[in-house]
Amino acid sequence: MDRKLALTLCVATSAVLLAMVGVSLATGASQELHEHYATPELYAQHLVGEAGGLRVLMGLDVAFLCLYTAFFATLARVLAGRPFVALALGAMVAVAVLDIVEDHRILASLAQAEAGRGISDDTIAWQQVLSATKFSISYLALLLYGLAVPRTTRLAWALALFLTVGNLLVGALDFAAPPEWAHALDAGRWIGFLAGFALAGAWLYRDVHE
Repeated sequence: MDRKLALTLCVATSAVLLAMVGVSLATGASQELHEHYATPELYAQHLVGEAGGLRVLMGLDVAFLCLYTAFFATLARVLAGRPFVALALGAMVAVAVLDIVEDHRILASLAQAEAGRGISDDTIAWQQVLSATKFSISYLALLLYGLAVPRTTRLAWALALFLTVGNLLVGALDFAAPPEWAHALDAGRWIGFLAGFALAGAWLYRDVHE
């Protein structure tokens, strides 16, 4: 039962993620753009220029974070008794909380910009700190889930390696890369999310139907 629910949530989460990618491609809006520091003038300009698409993305992100939290909570039940599961779930819940705060801070900055009020340097810098912290904790959570996956099949090995070795490489590159790589790395993160959910879904589907 837990595996079927996890698979259903995995598909639903992936569907919302694809919708977010579609909105971003159609409107040019990007949440990630506002997770990095820019001068107050440029930051406000980007916010106002992407206002419509950004609000749609934020609405979808609420659905996304609710679904991925439910998915990882159910996955923790599937992996019950394996190492690090409780810690992995706790870290992922922390990610969801930071995701909520991040969304509301960006929307608050958008409201300020639309009202013609300046956005301070400190506000933008703290936005970057918050976003970077969220992603760092997500790397920890995914690593722990990867260590908990029972490596009994090739598909399970692929998922475990993706969540451990692949995740650590992406995390290191995310912070070590020069600023001009930020846009490409942000786009790559979306691809990584989709690949991870696809692998997890395939592993759960095989497990359910065996």
